Amino acid sequence: MRTSIRNIGILMLMLFANVVWSSPGFESANPDAVLHFIQGNNAFVYLSAFFGLGVLLAFTPCVLPMVPILSGIIVGQKSLSTLKAFRLSLSYVIGMAITYAGAGMLAGLMGSTIQTMMQRPVVIVLFSMIFIIMALSMFGLFELRLPPSLTDKLCGAGHSNTKRNYISVALMGVLSTLVVSPCVTAPLIGVLSYIGQKGQVLMGGLILFVMALGMGIPLLIVGSGYGSLLPKTGSWMIKIKYFFGLMMLGISIWMFSRILDASLIKILWAALLIIGSISLGSLQSQKSKKGLLFQTIGVMAIIYGSIILYGLGVSIFNPSLESRVVENQFIKVSKLSDVNHQLALAKKNHKVAFVEFSANWCGDCQDMDSKVFNQPKITQAMSGLVNIKVDISDKSREVDEIKKAFAIYGTPTMLFFDARGTQITKLAAAGFVSELSMLDLLNKAHQSS
Repeated sequence: MRTSIRNIGILMLMLFANVVWSSPGFESANPDAVLHFIQGNNAFVYLSAFFGLGVLLAFTPCVLPMVPILSGIIVGQKSLSTLKAFRLSLSYVIGMAITYAGAGMLAGLMGSTIQTMMQRPVVIVLFSMIFIIMALSMFGLFELRLPPSLTDKLCGAGHSNTKRNYISVALMGVLSTLVVSPCVTAPLIGVLSYIGQKGQVLMGGLILFVMALGMGIPLLIVGSGYGSLLPKTGSWMIKIKYFFGLMMLGISIWMFSRILDASLIKILWAALLIIGSISLGSLQSQKSKKGLLFQTIGVMAIIYGSIILYGLGVSIFNPSLESRVVENQFIKVSKLSDVNHQLALAKKNHKVAFVEFSANWCGDCQDMDSKVFNQPKITQAMSGLVNIKVDISDKSREVDEIKKAFAIYGTPTMLFFDARGTQITKLAAAGFVSELSMLDLLNKAHQSS
């Protein structure tokens, strides 16, 4: 009964979020539309809208990676109850919300998101290793805790281990927000523009805090459920801990995918699926219905891992033309002078320019290349335009100049300039844009020429 109520609650949240998403100002990937939405409504309206938007974002890759992290933390607790699970989840969400608001206020003033600055290879490697250590802890090799000296400073000496535990979980929420969730969305860019252009630092921070609370609602529901759903002791609890340990390894691989070769990442995913499923007993005989169900899932994971390896082998011997298609249709630059030169040439030739600001560590940028820009309809629609891909992966003076000149807060950001060299602000987009939406933007760009 509790499970059914919880599922109904999540569905209601998703419905509410979709209503918000379809409201004026949120239906597109245009940050300017979000900025105008904030300026055109009172605080109650836009705060409520951003809370609902946060709930919607919770079901996207921006927040989903946090689910196994929070789950792993809760599963690793001793004497777990529903109330304790809720408090732990709330600590995590509060840490996440405070960080989102604080980082957002700084980003609006600095011109770049803190999450973006945290995507350097050394930072990604460091935190990937942290998740590997957390996975090993879930496997029972050792118990992972913050040093008592650090927690004493954070919450005062003499406090119980319970309070220290909540502080530790809140800090994990902080780190997860900074490193695991570098998402760039139109609403986020709109709020950062509101902070940077209008000087509304506190109100902008409040908007981001409320949005982050909305993002945390499903986390609270899922996290609290572990207190009543998880077995207290026994072999099943050990398997559950192993399962979440494997999910921690998955988070680590997902983070490494920002800096490592795609072929190596596929090998790691395949190894995790195959070895992880076998270690959980997927190939052992099962008698109970629940055991057979999990065995079926495990065997499917093994098959999927094998398919990944097979597909990798095929791609090595028969390389696809998709990546070359994406490469050939863009003029690649990494300096402000080169960007301005290409825009000047487009203006001289009376052509519309399409500029995508991208980074090699940006997951959404990779998805745009592999799922959108290589599609035949998109390729055809891009013909006739001057297509420029600006690489802002590095932390350098040249990149800072580009970000400042075009007010770029994150990647991917897509801008259009008409044949006279004027930016078409209504066609700007940020974050992942679907094939259909991208096609619509490109067609409108052609019409503006």
